[in-house]
Amino acid sequence: MIFVSSWDDGHPLDARLGELLEHHGLNGTFYVPIRNREGHAVMSHAEMRNLDRLFEMASHTLDHCYLTSLNHTDCEHQVREGKQQLESILGHSVPGFCYPGGKWNARVRQTVIDAGFEHARTVGNLWLGITRDAFSIPTTAQFYPHRAKVLWRNYLSGGHYGKRLPALRTLTTSGDWLTAMTHLADDCATRDGVMHIWGHSWEIEQHGLWPQLDALLTHVASLRPRALTVGELASMMSGLDDPRQNKGRNKP
Repeated sequence: MIFVSSWDDGHPLDARLGELLEHHGLNGTFYVPIRNREGHAVMSHAEMRNLDRLFEMASHTLDHCYLTSLNHTDCEHQVREGKQQLESILGHSVPGFCYPGGKWNARVRQTVIDAGFEHARTVGNLWLGITRDAFSIPTTAQFYPHRAKVLWRNYLSGGHYGKRLPALRTLTTSGDWLTAMTHLADDCATRDGVMHIWGHSWEIEQHGLWPQLDALLTHVASLRPRALTVGELASMMSGLDDPRQNKGRNKP
């Protein structure tokens, strides 16, 4: 089983996420904008560098903008400046990107490629395996107690129905939300699949979900997964072993 976790928006509470992941010997990728025009706080430069010591840091645009709503010039500015400023803060290259709000299309994807990124994550969900396109990396589930009708709506709009149906069934037929997430981890372990959870630290705080996250990570760690960053997963997708991505805590 491969376990991946990725966390969006660069909120200062990402430090608490990092502590939890480190405690459980798991890995994480943190997608960080330089500012957030939606009003959420963003880590200080020192906090970014501190998290970067153990985990993969990746870009989330300059201002957390939904790129499909921008013209080409503004889209390019958001993508390139977000990358360059984050690299300046951290002092090294940043190959990973996440589309804010999961909003992307062919034009936005090409802008991300042209800016020099090597992979990009979406918010596509219910995947339990590896896909081929490093610039549309999907996830398994958001760490958030979505109702069944929301999961069904996402499933019906996301295509690839046969590949995504097993995760949908587990999440909608396993009782309460946390039980469903632990069963999902068990399913991934049984089929030697990929479990990729994502979320927002500010949202975990807002809804009081820290105990549930700790419980899920405790269960996942007991399964002894191979814990990867998104960059390491992307390297696996392309058949590469990129030493630049070997940052963090990986179980054999």
